[in-house]
Amino acid sequence: MTYGDNNRIDSTNNVMHGNNRRLSKIMQVREYKFTVKTYECQADGNIKIFSLMRHLQEAAAAHAEQLGLGYDSLNKINSYWVLSNLRIEITKLPKWNEEVTIRTWPSGYTRLIATREFVGKDQCDCELFRAGSEWMVLDKNNNRPKNLFHLDLCVPKAGAKAISAKLKRLEPQNGYIEVERVRVPYSSIDLNGHVNNTEYVRWGIDALRRIFEFKKNIHFIQVTYLSEVFERDELELLVSSGMSGHFYVLGRKSAGESNVYLMEIGC
Repeated sequence: MTYGDNNRIDSTNNVMHGNNRRLSKIMQVREYKFTVKTYECQADGNIKIFSLMRHLQEAAAAHAEQLGLGYDSLNKINSYWVLSNLRIEITKLPKWNEEVTIRTWPSGYTRLIATREFVGKDQCDCELFRAGSEWMVLDKNNNRPKNLFHLDLCVPKAGAKAISAKLKRLEPQNGYIEVERVRVPYSSIDLNGHVNNTEYVRWGIDALRRIFEFKKNIHFIQVTYLSEVFERDELELLVSSGMSGHFYVLGRKSAGESNVYLMEIGC
């Protein structure tokens, strides 16, 4: 089942609202609510994309804790979750002081990748956005991904998807130009000791805005993460544009040492 049309959305909403409790238990849907704060907004009153991503991250973390797969549990096996790939498709960004409900659920896993879905709605139950994501569990000793089949995940190996298209990893584009370099500050480091995934998006959008003007609202954003970055590392941010309002970011360690992340925005 996917969220490719309204009928499918409605049928899944029935699950989320408890009309089919057995299926809801299998899907393990969790609701997370927040109100958009002033410091999360951009000049037009809409929430900033990276601020929205922080709430997706919190929703995922809270659900992982509920499922026994959270920070403390993984810390006992010297491991932690990292976001590998994320795509958000936006109908409308929530604005200042609006209440948002995020519904999230695990949607399957393979040997190395666990997937998680998100649907965001406003207080009138109108859809704001939907997202699909891929995660890995890394070993703290060697930063290598763990075999998820060896962990007791207690979630379905397959499940409903929030976006209709298959989530693929981004590939580098042609025609990048370097815009700036970022020396990773202490404030960008998160609980796991590396740069938080939302910081890359903040840097990427800022880099794009130095060169390009977004003439329309962002209707999707995708980020593919390739390697970790730590305090005092230096990143080169390169940007390019394509047809039909598509914009691209490549973040790499200085001197072309290695690519760190790729980002695509559609307006």
